[in-house]
Amino acid sequence: MGGLSGTKSDDFINAAKARAEAAIQDNQPKLTKLEKAFRHAALRRRAQDARRAADDHRAKPNTH
Repeated sequence: MGGLSGTKSDDFINAAKARAEAAIQDNQPKLTKLEKAFRHAALRRRAQDARRAADDHRAKPNTH
């Protein structure tokens, strides 16, 4: 988020997002509540993107 910069709170939020993104591959990462929320959102976003890609792939007719 490009608009967040300059304040201590903004820095804290950006750091939490970065830590959550880095912990996506871990099965049981030790994160704060804020980091867990960002990690959960990122996981849901990835799953949704994967479902959309699969649906798009199935929706395209074969031209062969």
